[in-house]
Parts: sequence; structure tokens; C-alpha cells
Amino acid sequence: MNIGVDFDNTIANYTGVFYDVALDLGWIPASVGQSKNEVKAYFINQNNEPKWTELQGIVYGKEISRARPYEGCLDTLRQLKEKGHELVLISHKTRYPIIGEKVNFHEAATNWLKCNKFIDSEGAPFSSNTLFFNEQLDLKVSKIAELNCDFFIDDLKKVLEHPTFPDNCKPIFFSPHQKEESSIPHWKKVTDIIC
Repeated sequence: MNIGVDFDNTIANYTGVFYDVALDLGWIPASVGQSKNEVKAYFINQNNEPKWTELQGIVYGKEISRARPYEGCLDTLRQLKEKGHELVLISHKTRYPIIGEKVNFHEAATNWLKCNKFIDSEGAPFSSNTLFFNEQLDLKVSKIAELNCDFFIDDLKKVLEHPTFPDNCKPIFFSPHQKEESSIPHWKKVTDIIC
């Protein structure tokens, strides 16, 4: 089977990273909550959305190394590949930040995948030619259809419920922080659905 996987917040876990980077830069007080949404809310409440946008550029660019793979992700993807499944990574990610230093997000994500053994290592679940970074959400959904994914794993319902999401692809909603009936909270559960 063809299995598609999202990158940000599905493979790469940014828990605490936005808080840590913003705190290190002196952009937030320590009393701000540590979740991404709490950090975002702080900037929005301060009428400083451009600073939030700039922080995203820093985290997804030069500070991406602070992100960690979700527990069980690499092992699960390796097991699926060993069982003969074809794996592709399909992400919605602009090439450069809107504000701030011009760091290539696609290269930063690819380097992160190398450093964390998702590509270019023995038993890696992906190869460089199975990584697809799309600058628009519609292009991401089109790529899922084009590559004939039987399953697609993503943390965003707006992808899985997109009007053009392919009917022949089973969506898997990865949500470790929100407990919903339709979601999977941990990567170990993926094999229960696919295998």
C-alpha cells in the first residue's frame, strides 16, 4: 500500500520549542504557557501577529533542530516499510518565511529528516525522492491524489477533510494532544489501522 505522511506536528514534534525560542529571544515573559497555541495567543493579544509570524520562521528554519520526532514514529514507519509498504512524505510548507531571515524551509526540514534518520540512513523509511514539499495546501492535497495514497496521516483536519481529498484514501488523524474518537494519540496505533 501507499502511505502518505505529513511532516510538521506529525513526524516533527515542536512541543515546547516555540516557547523556548521566544523566551531565549526575550520576546515573551516566562509566565506565558508553553504550548504553541499559548505562545501564539500571547502575540495576538499583544497585537503583534508579525512577531508570531517571524517566530514561526525561526522555529521552522534555523531552530528546527530543537524539534524531536514523535515517540514511536521512526520505528513505526520503519516497520511499515519493512512490510513492503511504500512511504511518501507530503507536506504543506512554504520555501521561505514571510518575515525575517531567508532560510529555506524545505532544506531545513530535509536536513532535520537526515539528522533524525528518516532519510539517508540504513532502514530509513523515506528517501530524498519521496519527499514532497508543497507551497500551497491545495497542491498538497493534489499530491496525495497523484501519488495514489491508500492512507494519509496528518495532524490537520483541514487536510483530511479538504473538499478534494481523494475518496480512495483513508485519512488517519494524528492528534497526541487532543483526545478525539476519530484520532490516534500515538504512532504505535498507526499499525493497528494499516496492518
